[in-house]
Amino acid sequence: LDALSDPEVASAVGCSMFADLTSTAGTIYKFGSDHGLFVYEGADGKKRKVCLHLDEFNELVGKEFVPMANKAGGAGFQLTAYTQTMSDIIARFGDRARAGQVIGNLGSIIMLRVKELETAELLTSQLPEVDVNLIGLHSGTSDTPGNPDVDFQSRTEQRLTSQRVPLLHPGDLTRLPKGQAFAFIGGKLFKLRLPMLNDEKSLPKDISIIANAMRKQYRSSANNENWARMPDRWSEAA
Repeated sequence: LDALSDPEVASAVGCSMFADLTSTAGTIYKFGSDHGLFVYEGADGKKRKVCLHLDEFNELVGKEFVPMANKAGGAGFQLTAYTQTMSDIIARFGDRARAGQVIGNLGSIIMLRVKELETAELLTSQLPEVDVNLIGLHSGTSDTPGNPDVDFQSRTEQRLTSQRVPLLHPGDLTRLPKGQAFAFIGGKLFKLRLPMLNDEKSLPKDISIIANAMRKQYRSSANNENWARMPDRWSEAA
């Protein structure tokens, strides 16, 4: 939408698209995805998944996005929004409550390295605290005056204590290496490592190269996996 050169036009077009998609989602929700179309014999009539990827989300989002994020899931819409910081969305709306309403409708969070603590807390604030065991080593000596047979006494102790700490600290997200991320999906936290490709020359020409390498290096404890016995010509097998 060329938001870098003309943000006003990009915002207007983006909001119009969201409004139109919201109307379409309402039609699909009420009448199905085949509404207004010729339905041939044997059609399943199922809703099709509609995947929206919204890059530079803060440049596009407006009040038209809120009802779509709230209710379009029933029409098969899946929204993926990309932005740098929480402050970008707050500045866009000029209202922290409205920005929180938008963020609250995004179920899963995948967060790479961020520089703003408030953005990091968007993920860490949803995680529980955990018990961490701490082992302390204590040693000491003492004199024994009046006892000619004992010059001193010593002791060494190990003490095990428990402390409640956050499962993930906001500072952990500000120090992530490049290509690593945390994902909070379905109420579970995952640590991600994304492969870093140097250039196009490092990409394999065919998926069979990857499969052959996996046959040599990959080991699984599952007895029911038979992918290693698949044919080398993966395109024909598909």
